[in-house]
Amino acid sequence: MFDASGVSAAQRLRAAIDARTQAEIDEAVAIADLAAENAWPEDAQFDVIGTRPVRIGADGTALVDEFVPLEVAALKGISVAAATWLIRDVVNLKARHPHLWFQVTKGHLPVFRACQLAVEVARYDLSLEESLALDAELAPKIATLPWARVLKLARGLIAGIAADKVTALAEQARAQRYVRKHPTDDPMVGFLTARVDTADAIFFDAAVDRIADVLGAQGDLDPKEIRRAKAVGILATPARAQLLLLESIGASDPSTGSGNWVGSGNRASSLSLSKGKVRSTDRRLLPKATVYVHVAEETLLTGRGTARVEGVGAIPAAMLKLLLGNTQVRLTPVVQPFKKLAVDRYEIPARIRKQVILRDRVEVFPFSARPARNKDLDHTKPFKEGKPKQTRANNLGPLARKAHRAKTHGDWHLKQPTAGVFHWQSPAGHHYRVGPNGTIRYGKDPNHTAFDEAQWNLDRDISPP
Repeated sequence: MFDASGVSAAQRLRAAIDARTQAEIDEAVAIADLAAENAWPEDAQFDVIGTRPVRIGADGTALVDEFVPLEVAALKGISVAAATWLIRDVVNLKARHPHLWFQVTKGHLPVFRACQLAVEVARYDLSLEESLALDAELAPKIATLPWARVLKLARGLIAGIAADKVTALAEQARAQRYVRKHPTDDPMVGFLTARVDTADAIFFDAAVDRIADVLGAQGDLDPKEIRRAKAVGILATPARAQLLLLESIGASDPSTGSGNWVGSGNRASSLSLSKGKVRSTDRRLLPKATVYVHVAEETLLTGRGTARVEGVGAIPAAMLKLLLGNTQVRLTPVVQPFKKLAVDRYEIPARIRKQVILRDRVEVFPFSARPARNKDLDHTKPFKEGKPKQTRANNLGPLARKAHRAKTHGDWHLKQPTAGVFHWQSPAGHHYRVGPNGTIRYGKDPNHTAFDEAQWNLDRDISPP
């Protein structure tokens, strides 16, 4: 298909891809230059309470100002952590992989692929010399290999260049075991990841499969994968899982089994399991949970509307029963307080802290999504001894430690023209407005930095969604 200029869609697509590639190259080079502009000498002297240098990259990269990631985060609209990782990858590429960096700047290797490779190599903690040796061997082969083979080749080369570090990494793997729960796009389901011993993984998988089969035998008509997911929840209450398995083999009375299969500290012991009086369906076996639910007055009155569950997100109030699953629940309703509270001391009373957290919900740095509950509460106008009522909600905002220090020591400027509305100016002169509905980037146009009283009042009256 041709447009009015006679250029085909494929040609336009190619032009768009080339333009995007060049834009990504320009961005990577600009990040490298920004890091270089904010570099510190290796023997730099600095004030312990002021701005400090950090080495974001690996061996062979320069020290940079600790607040550079905040500038990048605000400009790109990403988290400070993501900006730090991006800077790390770029400076590592430029300093430790010069041949790969050359290919990136010429468009022969996509920036994101080069960053992936830099992350993979960084796992092995190579020295600068080892990294340069890897770069020299790997770079000439990049253009002819598919990406999966590039990664395999890199790992093989590292095994030859730094065999001791590959061995050490393998030995560290067992020391880095974990089980983690992650949020998903749907608040009604969670996502678990784990790094465990291989044997434990096999045994756990077998237990999940066995309980899923028992559920099926008991009449559960859900597909096997869903029953396996249910089995994980049952295993979270060991006594219930044990009863379910015992019942499946006809041993409903645990006292008929051999040995003390229920520990004396187990909740099930106090429920007379040894006498067979409790079955796997008994609700007393369910674990307890404390859930913080934020609801509007209309929802409390009608039972309809949105409930915002801390650590989960916003869901219809009617779906709370699905969220709670196999648990006993102590429900803690949270009511938005609007009283204007203020104190004359620097320390923040719990009632004012609660006001600020409920109002802002997340850190008030541009584009941040970090929950406010565990953050510092920063005095927007610095506290001065002798001045009354400085500690109040409309002079406080939740900030992570790095953003807090950037405001104090890093030439980031912050104003709070009305409660819950924050106006930031970065060291590079870019302006951001953070309010109940998120962040607006105003760039460097001074005409956008003034907010009239009517807008402030409007923002003050908007309840967080």
